[in-house]
Amino acid sequence: MMLIMEWKKRKRTGFILTFLFGAVLAACVPVLNMAFRSELYTGLDGSPLQILLEGNWQMVGLLNVSLIVIGASILYNTEYVHQAIQKMQSLPIKEVNLFLAKFLIISMACLGVIVIEAIAFAFSSIYWFPNDSVFTVEWLENISYFFILSLPAIALALMITSFFRNIWIALGINVIGIFLAITPLSDQSIIVASFPFKLPFQILHQPGVAGADTFIWIAFIETILLLLIQRAAVNIRRIFV
Repeated sequence: MMLIMEWKKRKRTGFILTFLFGAVLAACVPVLNMAFRSELYTGLDGSPLQILLEGNWQMVGLLNVSLIVIGASILYNTEYVHQAIQKMQSLPIKEVNLFLAKFLIISMACLGVIVIEAIAFAFSSIYWFPNDSVFTVEWLENISYFFILSLPAIALALMITSFFRNIWIALGINVIGIFLAITPLSDQSIIVASFPFKLPFQILHQPGVAGADTFIWIAFIETILLLLIQRAAVNIRRIFV
């Protein structure tokens, strides 16, 4: 029921259009990159998908994390406008369920974005690698991998946004987190590379500080921990506020 209510509220926020525009923008990255610089990639060894991901995913991942931050700000800004969240606290509604509903909504939106991006990568593969493009389980594995590694970023962005009534403060903190994630230092250790905003930049089967299985477990653990922290924060806030 809470999920349905939250989804209905999104119609008045521009949330869906924001993610749709972001998905189209991210999907243009591999297509335009190949259109203008195809000679840099078509001669490389490896599967077309891996070549395309290594050449384009850093920019696509940055757009995805930015969408998550913007989406979280949009969702919680509607709650703080005109003291809406205080009014909801007087109803038989658990605030943690409100958070979980928003988490699921952004997760579904991110999955849709990743699917649209995958279609763009598929088109680029077929058009510029016509003799090597084979659609196998590799494509589904990458979609699943990117989605799982996005979950901690969604949970962290929402948690930060839920703590601040001023949307610009929350947005500013999240943007600082994105800048920390894209620094070169984040590739030098597993601890720093596990920062939630950094995980969506990882590529399946790419050599790094840890394997794909390790990052998947880290993503699940971080997501659960962040949800538990949010639950505890809600209970503490109810006691002292």
